[in-house]
Order: sequence, then structure tokens, then C-alpha cells
Amino acid sequence: MPPAAPPSPATTATQSTSTNRIWALVPSAGIGQRASADAPGQTPQAAPQAKQYRRLLGQSLLAHTLQALLQVPAIERVAVVIAPGDTQFEQLPEHALPRVQAHAVGGASRAESVRNGLAVLQQAYGAQPQDWVLVHDAARCLLTPALVQRLLDACLGDAVGGLLALPLPDTLKQQAQAQPPAAQNGAARSAQTVPRSGKWLAQTPQLFRLQLLSQALARPDLDAITDEASAIEALGQQPLLVPSSAHNIKITYPEDFALAEALLRARQQGQVAPAATTTPAVVRP
Repeated sequence: MPPAAPPSPATTATQSTSTNRIWALVPSAGIGQRASADAPGQTPQAAPQAKQYRRLLGQSLLAHTLQALLQVPAIERVAVVIAPGDTQFEQLPEHALPRVQAHAVGGASRAESVRNGLAVLQQAYGAQPQDWVLVHDAARCLLTPALVQRLLDACLGDAVGGLLALPLPDTLKQQAQAQPPAAQNGAARSAQTVPRSGKWLAQTPQLFRLQLLSQALARPDLDAITDEASAIEALGQQPLLVPSSAHNIKITYPEDFALAEALLRARQQGQVAPAATTTPAVVRP
């Protein structure tokens, strides 16, 4: 039986946001092979440490992420989805905080972990269909409470929800499918320049109603889902694009650790505005 049709924007818009709770869901079940490869502190013989447990300025990436979320009073609880058999989370000081709870229901993909986490929110905490779920990458450890609040302010009165994002600043190239000779050292060929007007770089957090997000993830091809917004878009909905900060990076490659550490240190020393943004306008594509 196909999943039920999502609620229409007109119907959803009439729902009261004052009584609908906000839950944070942090998928943290991955290993992060790209970030772990040749990362500082890793020895070739050692098994790669999951990147969310790598340390920056004395704390794990995940700890930095949780601290930002916990500074937002509107968030009812932070549910962390970890891999079955994960024993590292319980070593974090944050694991004992009353608003944080880990659940070992991580799946084979990020989307599956999020879907499993949504079920936990309903079964363990009584989350309701019209409650909001804020999904955030564990590896976006430079998140600030101000950015979370900006997303909440933009989306809580909206029928669909939305995500933090940035207008694409760089020239975008399309790689050639058939590579001519003389492309060496792994280099690719550019076939054309793609117009960047209207293009945005998606970030997290992403904020949607529990019912709508559950319906969006009720599909067999979860591997095709790159983020929650893409699943919502597949239902024919248009999430809000809420301007974010270029500092809200996701740790993806080994060199990202040094950049994140430099930004965190500068922020602690008051040298960097923590929630700078390039444009104030909220956009619906």
C-alpha cells in the first residue's frame, strides 16, 4: 500500500505551532571514511575512528554539536541515533544530560537512521504527528544556537518547513562524461559551466513536521535520498531556504579538521562572528 498523501499546505498551516513540540534528531551512526582517511592523529594500522568522535579543542565533534543544540530552550529533547554496538557515545559527558539520549538504531544509510529515529521519537517520547523534528548532521560541529533560532523563526509558522542553506558562491562546472586523453593524476575535464543563479548549498539543521517527514521517508529507495529536504521535495513540497553561515561546515575531508579547529578557536577568542550570513532573505524555490 503506498504511503498516505502528505497534508496539504493549507491544512497544515492551520495547525497551531504553540503546542507542537520541537525534537532534535542527530544521525550519528556513520564512520566517515573520507574524513578518517589520513586524518590527523590516525595511524595507518589503527582502525579508523568515527569522525563524530574525533576531538577538536579537547572535545569530540559530536559534543560540540550537542552543546549548540542544548542551548536552544525550545528543543524538547536531543535524540542521537548511533550504530548498534557503539560504545563511544557513553564516554561523552553529554550522554548523562537529561535532554540527551542515544538510541542504537542506526541503519545502513543516513536516511534509514533518520527514519528509525523518527520511530523512536514516537515510541519512546510520545512525539505527535504535528510536532517538529530538527535533523542535524553530527559532523556540523560549528553550528550555533543563533543559526538554529533563525531556522525556527523562519519555519515554525510555515506549512512545509525548511533548511539552512547558502547561495552558491562559486562557478559551477559540469564534468565531461567521456574523458579525452591527457587527463592525468585523477583530473577530470570540464564540459560546460552551469549557471549558478538560483543554486543553493544545502546544510543542516533541516526542520519538518514529524508526519510529513515520516511520509517522505516511507519509500524503499532510501539510498537515493541525500537529505531530508530532497525527500520532502519528492512529495511535491517546496521547503524554505533559510540563509545560513559559511562557517556551518560539515567535516568531510581530513583537511576540514584543521579549518574547523581554527574557526572554533577564533570564535572562542571573539575574533569571528558566530552566525554571519551573506543574505537575509528566506527563499522558497
